[in-house]
Amino acid sequence: MRIPLHVLGLACLALQGTHAEVLQKWKDITSDKDIQLEQSGASSLIKSLDDALPNVSVDQVVADANHEMTVKGGKYKWPATKDDNEFDSESWFPQGISSSVDAGDAKYNKNHLFLVSWYAKKDKEKGVRITFVNTSVSPPKYRQVLLVEPTGTTAKPSFKTVGLHAGGIAWYGNILYVADTNQGVRLFDLDHIYRVKDGDGAGRQSDGSYHAYGYKYVLPQVRRYKTHGDPKDHDYTYSCLALDRTSNPASIVFGEYYHADKGDHSRVARFDLDSTTKLLKVNKDNVATASKVFLHGEHRVQGAITVNGRYFLSQSNGDEDSDIIGFTPGDKSSKQYRILPPGSEDLTYDKAADTLWTLTEHPGERYIVGTPISEIS
Repeated sequence: MRIPLHVLGLACLALQGTHAEVLQKWKDITSDKDIQLEQSGASSLIKSLDDALPNVSVDQVVADANHEMTVKGGKYKWPATKDDNEFDSESWFPQGISSSVDAGDAKYNKNHLFLVSWYAKKDKEKGVRITFVNTSVSPPKYRQVLLVEPTGTTAKPSFKTVGLHAGGIAWYGNILYVADTNQGVRLFDLDHIYRVKDGDGAGRQSDGSYHAYGYKYVLPQVRRYKTHGDPKDHDYTYSCLALDRTSNPASIVFGEYYHADKGDHSRVARFDLDSTTKLLKVNKDNVATASKVFLHGEHRVQGAITVNGRYFLSQSNGDEDSDIIGFTPGDKSSKQYRILPPGSEDLTYDKAADTLWTLTEHPGERYIVGTPISEIS
């Protein structure tokens, strides 16, 4: 019996027989203090781009939404039409998810928004785009925005696309954190969204205009964090990330993706945030050190988040339903709940609804799906 994707929870657990299966023993390795990120300076070209291009707000981007989703049974489905087919596309794959709840307002200027990251699988030169989804209108509407990295000079500022997998994102204030798998994390400033002309290529053109492969808006990178130091086991892989506003202070949680043939050394790390600057807390040398790290050994981790001290990992299983791994520090081991649809990826938390949201990446099975925390406790 195949349970519809929107029928999640205890019935699904009972039928599939995987409720609360005991898995790995987690080990606290925080005392090693070897998972670190070094903060770069802010981009010197943002002011020049501000002067060269129209700067628009998140509200303006949302008001200019030009695509529609459908919603049924609490799940949001990407369109699958001849002219607009995110649902089946082999060109772009969705990975990360965050929302206006993360940003600090459940209804961002009266709208509830999801942000979703996609990486270009076929036309790789296009890099990464972010989808702004407005779920407060019926039907839900969205607009795509291309991520870019400033280049050029202050006299002739330009930009290039960003070649990332973008396996996780988190919207904190005006900053969008985007996972940079082997390097750390990149930051994009939502106070600086630029409108560009329609045209081929990306960046400043010979006539002084700016293009972004046909996208109307671009979001520029303003800063980054790169791996620092020499971890005892192996370099940290920043596969996915999520914001935890239930921690004190708020924090970014990073997960690692590894196949079983790569060993049982997957970890999850938390970095504390500065509520004023919206940046990671750093020392005098601009180095951030993880405030909590667990070695857990789970494989195929696509999303990682903490909620009120409890850890949740989303784990993919090919074409089969995905798992949520739950662990509370102090417990002897983690537990597995097979309640997510196939291809589940990143995670984000909605406190008001007490719900974890994820998205699915497989062509022909692409949704945004919520699961109440009560069903995985």
